[in-house]
Amino acid sequence: MIGSQNIAGSETTDTVNQTFDLVNSLLTLQETGGTITTDGNEQNLYIVDNPYAGSMKPQVCYVDLDLMVGGDTVVFNTYYRLALAGGWELQDVATYIGADGGLAGGRTIIAVDMLPCRFGIRLTIQRTAGGDHAFVYSVLEES
Repeated sequence: MIGSQNIAGSETTDTVNQTFDLVNSLLTLQETGGTITTDGNEQNLYIVDNPYAGSMKPQVCYVDLDLMVGGDTVVFNTYYRLALAGGWELQDVATYIGADGGLAGGRTIIAVDMLPCRFGIRLTIQRTAGGDHAFVYSVLEES
């Protein structure tokens, strides 16, 4: 732009700005994950215990419940820390029971939504009934 004139034209400028925003959003999205085998205890599936300055933006944790069978129960707890040296505060509990976690329609994957936070987030998994299984999971976060 020179003075008050836009040399490229508004459509070209809009396209360039949209492309720039898209590239920047792709650069900030990160993925982590792996496999966790339950053992009957409450285990950390995802934790940011000492966040960096400012807010972090965890997005979602996908977990595959395909290995669950009849008699299995798995509980997911989501905790947030609301102050710098504060304790973990329980925000959400989700329980899945039976084959494929009781999901209908052939679904086997759940999505645990996580909220932006400033002082920490912790997502846990616990097998409370049935057998232990290896759960594949993937977490997407912005930083």
